[in-house]
Amino acid sequence: DHVSQPKYHVVGCRGSPPPPRLVPLDSMLFLLLLVCATRAAAASNCTAASQQQALRNIFSAWDGSGWRKPENWLDSSLECEDPATGIQLPAHCCWHGIKCCISRTCSEGQRPDVDRCGCEPGLVWEIDLDSCNLAGDFSSMDHNAFACELSGLRLSNNNLRGPIGQGFTVYRKLSWIDLQGNYLSGTLPRGIGKMSSLWLLFLSGNSLEGTVPPDICGNNTQLFSLALDHNKFSGRLDLSACTKLSYFVAKANNFSEVFHAGNAALPGLRAVFLEENGLHRPLPFDIFINYLPNLEQLALHKNRLTGTLPVMSMYSLKIVVLADNYFVGPVPESWAIMARPGLLVAVEFNYLSCCGTNPLSPEKLLMANGTLRIDDVYDGVDYSAPLLPPSLELSDELEPVLAHPRQSYKAKGMRCPKLKLAGQQEGPLSTLDWYMDPSYYMFVKCQCEEGLHLVNLTKPGRLPYFECQALQLDTSDDRESWEEAYPWAIVIIVVVGCFLLITMLLGLYLYKGTEVVQKLNNLKKRMHGLPTSGPFTAVVTDIQGWTALCAEHPELSSKVLSIHNSILRKARWNNFGSTHETEGDSYTMVFYEAKDAVAFCLQAQQMLSMQQWPSLREANSEEQSTHLMSSFENPVSELVRKKSCSNNSFAILNPLSISRRMKHHSTTSASSTCLDVRVRMGLASGFLVPGESLHGHPTIDLAKEVSDTAAGGQILMEGSTFSAIKDVLGELGTVDAQGMHLDRLRMRRVFSWPAFFLCRFIAPPSAASEDAVVLDMGTYTKSRPDQEQKQTRPAPNSSFPARSSRSFLLTPLSPKLSLTGYAQKSASPEELHLYQVLSAAGAERAKGWGSNLRLKSRLSLKDSLSKGYFDAPGTLAAPLGISKSPADASLPLVTTVFASVEQARVFSSKDMRQVERGLLACASKCLDQVQGDGYLCRVFGNLKLMLCFSKPEAALAWSCAMQECMMAQAWPRAALKEPFKEKRDQHGNLIFRGPRLRIGISQGRPKSIQPDHLGRADYHGDCVNSAARFMEGAAQGGMIVCEQDVAMRAAEAWAATQPSAQPEQAIGTPLHTVQSNWSPFQSLSSSYLQVQQQKQQK
Repeated sequence: DHVSQPKYHVVGCRGSPPPPRLVPLDSMLFLLLLVCATRAAAASNCTAASQQQALRNIFSAWDGSGWRKPENWLDSSLECEDPATGIQLPAHCCWHGIKCCISRTCSEGQRPDVDRCGCEPGLVWEIDLDSCNLAGDFSSMDHNAFACELSGLRLSNNNLRGPIGQGFTVYRKLSWIDLQGNYLSGTLPRGIGKMSSLWLLFLSGNSLEGTVPPDICGNNTQLFSLALDHNKFSGRLDLSACTKLSYFVAKANNFSEVFHAGNAALPGLRAVFLEENGLHRPLPFDIFINYLPNLEQLALHKNRLTGTLPVMSMYSLKIVVLADNYFVGPVPESWAIMARPGLLVAVEFNYLSCCGTNPLSPEKLLMANGTLRIDDVYDGVDYSAPLLPPSLELSDELEPVLAHPRQSYKAKGMRCPKLKLAGQQEGPLSTLDWYMDPSYYMFVKCQCEEGLHLVNLTKPGRLPYFECQALQLDTSDDRESWEEAYPWAIVIIVVVGCFLLITMLLGLYLYKGTEVVQKLNNLKKRMHGLPTSGPFTAVVTDIQGWTALCAEHPELSSKVLSIHNSILRKARWNNFGSTHETEGDSYTMVFYEAKDAVAFCLQAQQMLSMQQWPSLREANSEEQSTHLMSSFENPVSELVRKKSCSNNSFAILNPLSISRRMKHHSTTSASSTCLDVRVRMGLASGFLVPGESLHGHPTIDLAKEVSDTAAGGQILMEGSTFSAIKDVLGELGTVDAQGMHLDRLRMRRVFSWPAFFLCRFIAPPSAASEDAVVLDMGTYTKSRPDQEQKQTRPAPNSSFPARSSRSFLLTPLSPKLSLTGYAQKSASPEELHLYQVLSAAGAERAKGWGSNLRLKSRLSLKDSLSKGYFDAPGTLAAPLGISKSPADASLPLVTTVFASVEQARVFSSKDMRQVERGLLACASKCLDQVQGDGYLCRVFGNLKLMLCFSKPEAALAWSCAMQECMMAQAWPRAALKEPFKEKRDQHGNLIFRGPRLRIGISQGRPKSIQPDHLGRADYHGDCVNSAARFMEGAAQGGMIVCEQDVAMRAAEAWAATQPSAQPEQAIGTPLHTVQSNWSPFQSLSSSYLQVQQQKQQK
């Protein structure tokens, strides 16, 4: 194909041409063919179509969807016309940041690098995507596609990463490059100097490293500006070939040497900025004469340059900054030629001196690292030397001396004169902007601020040295004392002392005062005995399997009961309780406060678990005796020491090894087997009316009922008791076998503030991990004797009712609908809300019991929303209590669902309560349709629910059923007005009615599952956050949003349960005609079912 090439013109150079060199004709033909072939290959890649595809690849590789200005990108049908010339251009020429060539030739007065002429029309001429949030690998850009005509490339202030790469050097006409403000790494590619058209190269603010290649400027270089600052370049920098370089910036790198004797002159260089590098060698004395003759700006501060200042023989300089180095000696006299107003000269923070002799060597100065005084640097002084260079003198105008971390003197409080031209009057035309340490001119004319005076600290034979120090008070008898001079100071001291004393006493009261008050209250409770009126908490204990133990081993029962009674009496005494009645192995105890009752149970259970119980061998031996552990100082070490019952004693240290009922084992060898005695405990709280007896009180009966529900070793309590102790779980977490230790809690609170400030450096232990653990075990209803016993779980084969039959949703709502996990409301007398409490160290044993309770026949689960903690997916695999790495547990996959009512804020508080009851009724009914799967985690105050399912198909089925149920619910009038009015489609089918739900679904492995402050399962992780984001940011009213994988897994699960002929018939079927064994979400799995059916037919 014919490809038009731009015309190139040969321009002659001034001067006499060199003699012609004869070349053989065959060699010339071969080179000509090679050049033509190379250009033809390059031109074949540089077409409008290939460049548009390369731009599309850039958009895909650099996260184009996240760009700040992706206008018109990827629109190939865009009509693009140059507004100046009216030339029709390809579509990509009008994409943001893209400019294309418009003319093959340049008319008179036009420039190819400005007017986009002299190049092939329609090819990319400039790419400018500055600050567009580009993110990706820089090497993914196809440079060959733009190599022919690209003149400018600006990709600055983005997030591009990776190396620049050798392919970057293929550009033939590229004149300026701006890649600063990215994250480019690696080294500079060799061959940049071959880009003869390049005149500007900006690479600042990246992570480039290595040495700068010496051929960065080629033979025909046009490089004018070079910026390499804020990178990681190191080594020696050679710019000898950059003859046309005018602007050079290399700040904040690690160069060791730039100007050295081997450098060629750079007459075009006007500005050099090399501050904050590692330059540590002396500057060439003739740097301003031979190397940089036309320099205007020079910045070399904050380096480690040594030696003396170079000779000055130029008038072009405007800024010279050599501060914060290690220069020594005087300022050369030749610097006086720069003495003019408007010139900035900064040589401060060095070791320069007008008159010092024999300075230290550069090695010693660098080793001292700026800790030397000026009189320690020089070992002598020459008073005959001039203070300042010629034409300079000290003015009478003083200015404060700036302090610096590395300074050869103390500048605090010192004011020293400025420099001015000699022989001229004071004024702005004579004052110079020269900044020099006052130690250079031996502190002449320097003064101190008010309250300080100049002190001469000169050492013999050294440079003069002065400091500003405070005036010392004369303590002679003829002067008045400070008490007489400042009587008001005594008043201030007394007031401050009293304030500190009061503060200390208040802090002591807050730290120890509450403990004293608590001890007085405990003493009062112990003296009063059984309560006669007011609130109280009853505890009922019972030994599991006691009847069987008495029947099989009567000789051991008395010993076991004696130990059991001693432990309970000790725990009751420590927690200020009273025994109401005893019946065999059962105790009924009464406490004034629920906290004391729970502390009694926690202490007693830990003492029982650490106790060494009699072994079965003792039943046949009268010589052995069992005794109560008198000390619980180190029960674990005591168990390790005693080997007689090791097999069964150490079982209590592993909560997962605890059996569900008490067992005993016969001896089969020389080793004995110990009994496993476990006590169940139940708590209930109530109110005692004055004059009312405790015998037959409903609270006592309720505690017995709760105790009968528990298993051996388990502590259960009803809802009112939990309400009383839910705010003191931190105090209950300090209970061990010796009792409650509030001092641990106080120490934790004392160190809470330091931990708050140190949390950025040290991760403090979570205080919640040491609290007592409370688990919600569910809400149960008591059926009346004349009522039929109800199912605790919905029947697995219950059918989903038709849309036309919505009577089951129109049942009247209870005005006191109780929801576990949302708010603690007063429970009905016919309801029993159970909680389990455990110590943090022994919380793992709760997994042994799980959600199993010893429920009586008249107790049944209230509804699907009232499930217990271990009914939630994954709770048996998640760690409980104190765990160093809860995220290490292999938690199963769960499906999280967030559902909220759209525009819930339009409801009043009264209407919101009614809508909430309807929402919870729908949620409960729909959970019955998913065969028991699904757990309500939390209900938020703005009509928002969070649920968790073990299977994605159950989550999607519940969500679809929920959308149907919301349209059938009996809502208040406010929920049927705008924007919740009834809407139908063109066929008359109901599509919206009442509040609309936004539902987001996500499946994943949670990072942790822990009980929240109400004992409900609380999930944390990316899947939870994703479901919430889907609901808030993607879903609208009546919409369900989930990942594609979740939808396909659910479709696959539903398809696996269907007959081969039913999927074709079910696809597109209305929801009310679908049977119970087919999911209501038919349209989602239609394509998958068709593929599966084709595979079965083959």
